[in-house]
Amino acid sequence: SPQQVVLLLVGLVGSGKSTFAQALEAHLPHFRRCNQDDLGDRHAVEELARRTLVEGLSVCIDRTNFDERQRATWINIAREFPGTQVWVLVFDTPYEVCAERLRHRADHPTIKTPEVGLSVLARFSSQFRAPAPHEGHQRLLALRPADHPAPEYAREDVLAILRRVRDAPPPEAGERNQYAPRGGFHANSRR
Repeated sequence: SPQQVVLLLVGLVGSGKSTFAQALEAHLPHFRRCNQDDLGDRHAVEELARRTLVEGLSVCIDRTNFDERQRATWINIAREFPGTQVWVLVFDTPYEVCAERLRHRADHPTIKTPEVGLSVLARFSSQFRAPAPHEGHQRLLALRPADHPAPEYAREDVLAILRRVRDAPPPEAGERNQYAPRGGFHANSRR
């Protein structure tokens, strides 16, 4: 699509955001992945997002974006570029699935041990707030593990997911949040 998009990924640590974002960038070079774990801090991500939009490309913000304040940063950057749409893709992965992935993860740039990963997961799950229609995005879609059971994304998979986001109805400020997680994000009984 010639239209620029800020694709805002939302989900817990281990939910599958980076796996999707890496495939998106590999298969669709007009999207640039902006990831804080790789870049070091949020300001570097902001800078890369703005530079990418200036270049006329679309941006994929690959962070947990666990609450409205976190997401507002990227929505406000998109507003600096008239005509840019904000699409939110929520990785609604159950807590225990995320925990199991973290127990076996060996290649994360900032989470070096399973114990650290599980600690981060517990903290972020207790702070997580699902995106709400009033936040300022144009599209919102929840992606559950059953929606994509394969461990990798082929080009066709990425395109199908983007079509689903693009074709999702615009959120309406008065509607109930139908994208609240279904038992995944707040299933942490260890709080």
